[in-house]
Amino acid sequence: MMKNGRFIISIDFEIHWGNVEKWEIAKKSEYFLKSREIIPDILRLFDANNIEATWATVGFLFAKDKKQLLDYSPRLKPTYHNKEFLYYNHFPFVGMDEEDDPFHYAGSIIKQIINTQGQELGTHTFSHYYCNEKGQTVKQFEKDLKAAQKIAKKNFGVKLQSLVFPRNQFNNNYLDVAIENEIKVVRSNPDVWFWKKNLGF
Repeated sequence: MMKNGRFIISIDFEIHWGNVEKWEIAKKSEYFLKSREIIPDILRLFDANNIEATWATVGFLFAKDKKQLLDYSPRLKPTYHNKEFLYYNHFPFVGMDEEDDPFHYAGSIIKQIINTQGQELGTHTFSHYYCNEKGQTVKQFEKDLKAAQKIAKKNFGVKLQSLVFPRNQFNNNYLDVAIENEIKVVRSNPDVWFWKKNLGF
């Protein structure tokens, strides 16, 4: 008996927020601008071919401007031992809005995603939160996820239901928190040696 398979597409949408401690804007600006440029092309391709996808988006990108970025940031922030992973420390270098700084805001692209048939807006956490890094806590993760839900609802009227853990730092201990915050689907890692090493990249 023949069975139809399913090919699931989930895309991490983060721009510079995906690797702040490694990627210098001065060296990667052309790469990021090209990434923004091709997303509408991908959306048109998906729409034309009835391809559904989830866009796991970093919550910082939802902000309309710097004031909103600050206002929606939770007071309880991750206490990573490695401070390079605390991307809130990068806020002084972030521009005022998407027009001024297309590397750290993406409201116009998010609108295109939610207005394209078959595309789901998911969460990549609010701050590109690292769930397996030393020093952070479940409570801090909860506050981060609540911030992502709050800004998504405010700016786009969307309830985020799918979660992709940044850098694939899947953590079973955090699933209850995700469920409590209206997450219904979580991308896990394949049961192979590569992901068990938790390399992060």
